[in-house]
Amino acid sequence: MEAAPSSSSTSTSTSSGGSVTFYDFLDRMRNPASLDLVRSIKSFIVSFSFYTPNPDNDGKKVQDFYLSMEAAIMEHPLWAAATFEELDSAMEGLEKYVMTKLFSRTFASVPEDAKIDREVSEKICLLQTFLKPEHLDIPAVLHNEASWLLAEKELQKINTFKAPREKLLCIMNCCRVINNLLLNASMSENHALAGLDDFLPVLIYVTIKASSPWPILHSCTLTSNSSNCIGGRPNLSQKQLIISQILSQPRHLLLI
Repeated sequence: MEAAPSSSSTSTSTSSGGSVTFYDFLDRMRNPASLDLVRSIKSFIVSFSFYTPNPDNDGKKVQDFYLSMEAAIMEHPLWAAATFEELDSAMEGLEKYVMTKLFSRTFASVPEDAKIDREVSEKICLLQTFLKPEHLDIPAVLHNEASWLLAEKELQKINTFKAPREKLLCIMNCCRVINNLLLNASMSENHALAGLDDFLPVLIYVTIKASSPWPILHSCTLTSNSSNCIGGRPNLSQKQLIISQILSQPRHLLLI
């Protein structure tokens, strides 16, 4: 099984562990015993070229494929003694490989999505010219340029990846930075945390300032292996999906 195309978006990961996971997946797929799995993967990728692009239908096809491959991998001799974590890593590797191959087909692949992308980007650019923290009622205790900049940098990494899970991890890292800001404020300034009432305004602010490619989130949620629940244990991508639903709010900018 050939490696994914060589580029910064595919040869790196959000952590060294992520790269190890992906290349371990490729190594196992090169094993002659994995020939049936490799054929299924390649057949699925080729079959996409036979269909007219449709985000929702494409997302369902991808999710159905993940489910069938999860069952096949769990029953395969190469994963016979695998732990839940190892099976989850295998599915993560599968997602990265498949979505790297299908990236141009699944992200803003139809004119309607491309149009929405442009409109949202134009709204964000306009807001950047005048938006201040006060416009979002962000408490003064949370005005921390260093933390905001760090959160923005995490969001700006999104375009360096092609796999949905890796893109969503960038968003999770941004959320962690904001959560740490809220926690530090509550400890040092005796500021009572108000949950999303404090979190969401900061998130919206750094999102706009980062000029992040938020329209891709819809594609991420459709094509990420979010339904994977090996052995009844929800995996990390389900948490990513919840976060991505919160972060899809910039699409509402079209109503302004």
